[in-house]
Amino acid sequence: MMTNTPHPPLSPQSDFFCSWKTKEETRTLLNYKVQQIFGKSFEYQNKISWILPTANELFNEFYQFESLQDLKLHLNEVKSRLNDYEIENWSLHTNRKDPSGEIAWRLKNETKAEFVTVAWCKFYECLGRFPQLIKGPQMNSLHLCEAPGAFIAALNHFLCSRYEKKEIQWHWLASTLNPYYEGNPWFNMITDDRFMLFTLDNWLFHKDFTGNIISKDNLKDMAEQCSRRLPQGEVHLITADGSVDCVESPDCQEEHVSLLHLAEITAALTALANHGCLVMKMFTMFESSSVCMLYLLNSVFEKVHVTKPATSKRGNSEVYIVCLNYNKETANLKEILSVMSEHLNKEQPIAASLFKKSHLPKDFLMQHEICCRLFMNHQITAVENNIFTYELKANRSEVKSSQLLRSLVCQEYYRRYNVIQIPEESKILYKFTNAIEKGFKLQIYRGSYTARNMLKTGSKEEQIFKLKTYLNDIEKYIKSDILSADVSSAQFAESHKCRLVVYKGKSIDKLCSSLFVNVQLIVMRTKLKTIHQIEPLWLGQPKAKLGEDLEVNYSKNENGDFADKQVSFFYDILHNLLLKKIDNLEFTELPFVTHFAVSILRYLAVNVFETLTISWHPKFVITLKEPKGQYCHALKLLIEAMKSPTNAKDILCLIDIKELHRNEFNRSLTYFNNELLLHKYKLLLDES
Repeated sequence: MMTNTPHPPLSPQSDFFCSWKTKEETRTLLNYKVQQIFGKSFEYQNKISWILPTANELFNEFYQFESLQDLKLHLNEVKSRLNDYEIENWSLHTNRKDPSGEIAWRLKNETKAEFVTVAWCKFYECLGRFPQLIKGPQMNSLHLCEAPGAFIAALNHFLCSRYEKKEIQWHWLASTLNPYYEGNPWFNMITDDRFMLFTLDNWLFHKDFTGNIISKDNLKDMAEQCSRRLPQGEVHLITADGSVDCVESPDCQEEHVSLLHLAEITAALTALANHGCLVMKMFTMFESSSVCMLYLLNSVFEKVHVTKPATSKRGNSEVYIVCLNYNKETANLKEILSVMSEHLNKEQPIAASLFKKSHLPKDFLMQHEICCRLFMNHQITAVENNIFTYELKANRSEVKSSQLLRSLVCQEYYRRYNVIQIPEESKILYKFTNAIEKGFKLQIYRGSYTARNMLKTGSKEEQIFKLKTYLNDIEKYIKSDILSADVSSAQFAESHKCRLVVYKGKSIDKLCSSLFVNVQLIVMRTKLKTIHQIEPLWLGQPKAKLGEDLEVNYSKNENGDFADKQVSFFYDILHNLLLKKIDNLEFTELPFVTHFAVSILRYLAVNVFETLTISWHPKFVITLKEPKGQYCHALKLLIEAMKSPTNAKDILCLIDIKELHRNEFNRSLTYFNNELLLHKYKLLLDES
């Protein structure tokens, strides 16, 4: 007989509902589970006596909490059971088992929401669950570590769902590691720029163009820009969705992300207006660094909630810290933020915790441990559930129950948060819908954690064999490009002109990423460099041939500064083009992987020469022919913009970034680079 008493916690097997249960019993269990999925939250209480210490006592002591370290050890023991599962199969399984998996599909296909991702779903959930985050239709927001832009799109949808268009006066700015800056490591960035490219004026990459907020100067620049560019110079809501790649060290995620979280909090508490709100992603909170950050937030906000949205993957550690009603005048806060900002500028930040152990009240520590234990138990239950269902094939009844659960979770999401469709013209990119229609899925890591670690320690022959297999997989993916297999070149003859727009920033000492190459090939480059101790990008004889007689070779000297070599190469070419008025310019086996190089190529193709031909078969050649009437004038302008090789080191791009992306030129050049690097990598591996 069914009663109204709550059901006990479900065991790992309880995702499967036995076939002998009645439909009513099954639905009751499912409804209970739905409430569990939406009920993962914790609020800190009784904060009256929690005060901040003086700033002269910060970063003076290193310590750990034994009880929290025990929780960490227990969680890592459970997570280590996943080490032998291949990441591709495991991800496929957990996606299938995700009870919230239907929500994003319905938002995209039925509600026609803009730029829907899992991040969109999570933030919309936070907005719906904590209505205090939005105090009205007139607001300013700042979004940290925001790429690709889903939080912004979700906030726009939320505002347009609740207010009339004429009421809404919303201004936003965003910051993230800049994907257009090749000095940023690929593994720390989101390279999906489908939203960013068309809203570039709203993005802050700071004076060094890196977008890196772990920098005192960049945080100062951010605060100044918010003050100057937002109405009344106020920020009412800040979001911080930062993370770093921890796939290769899943047991140390919290330590790796700690400095970024410190930067996010420093930025947020500096820029946020009095009574403003903060939504920040964190993970496990076992280390003293995290404990101190939570204490700081609790000391300056009226309410602090820790919540795991229903649309957050159940088996991961992420939670969102929702902080309401900021007290900007909290005693000692201004001085503490100054010390925190200085701490970010140190090359080797000290490992000491923000506050001394004695500064943390016992009742706070007790609550914090309860919070950590609560979310650890949620994660362990999810991981064990996923393992159980991975090992045993579900029967028809269990599959039907799982599908019903997904449907109920989706219905509850729509009901709880009053999700409705908004007019097309209310979307941020309604004029550029085609630019963001295509999905952006990237699988960088392959195989199991154990197998990847074995590869690192295997013999050179074993590593090369694995890399050949990996390269074959990459080639299949690249060959599936919609450029047909029988196309061997692309030709452009453009009548429009492009003006010089000089972007300056931190000189790129070392090439770490590129938007003009498939990221898998950037990953492969790193592996090849480790094994062979040479730079595979410049294999062969990359050079520029000017007319019939003159050649400029690209320096392959590994000891040189990347920016020096790049600038010198192109400056020599431009100087000779102007001096001798050459009819054609030919680049052979040279990958164009930076915005600096690609912007020069684009400028020459549009302003200096009549035709550009990009060929990847039978040879890898890029040819510019037939000088235009303004040949000399256009070259003089370009050289003047660079001035000299010494001054040009901090130049990162020479024309509008929008000219270099989401067009046929970009598509053909990227295909050329991919084919060329595949060719170079094969040669290197075959010679091994």
